[in-house]
Amino acid sequence: MLAPQTEEAYRRLRRLILSLELRPGEPLVERKLEELLAVSRTPIRAAIQQLFREGLVQRTGRVYTVAPIDLAELEEAFEFRSWLEGQIVRMAAARRPNARQLRDLLASVEADLDPEVELEKATDFHLALAKLTGNRFVVASLAQVLGRIYRARYLEITRPQGADQALSDHLTLIELVQQGKGEEAAAFLQQHLERSREALLRSLEGSVLLAPGRS
Repeated sequence: MLAPQTEEAYRRLRRLILSLELRPGEPLVERKLEELLAVSRTPIRAAIQQLFREGLVQRTGRVYTVAPIDLAELEEAFEFRSWLEGQIVRMAAARRPNARQLRDLLASVEADLDPEVELEKATDFHLALAKLTGNRFVVASLAQVLGRIYRARYLEITRPQGADQALSDHLTLIELVQQGKGEEAAAFLQQHLERSREALLRSLEGSVLLAPGRS
């Protein structure tokens, strides 16, 4: 658990990176961050270390910079996620979730105006679906791939109608899983993920936000 000042520095710095106010490749200069965040250097250093562990920051020598967005990695991650979640909804539908499990799913799709909270809820929804499989390795695998594309998913949530579309799609998935329609749920999920992938990659194609050589 992070200390209060470190937690504050971490959350604010993380938001600046996710929203692209701090651009990929931009150096993280402690003195400038002190002025920007109005906190001391020690919590800033701890926050940078946490973001480094999450892959949002990279290090070259002694210099930390905002990590670039790797288009090739995104493509692979989306491909794996699409395959994995297709299997997840088939397994979840076959098990027919009970009332408590459905309440957990519905609780994770309530709309929120804060995009970071909205993304956390979307993540909770997909992980709650994975837990319905009863397989901890499936849950861990999905958590890992969602983490790898976290920044890309943030951009997706904040695009016009992005959050509303995700909410509508999640409710449809819950209904299909509840009815035991695994193949229909898998087909609908593929459409949902493909729409997200195409919108995101279209906005990033040729962008300076990408890792060198990946556009």
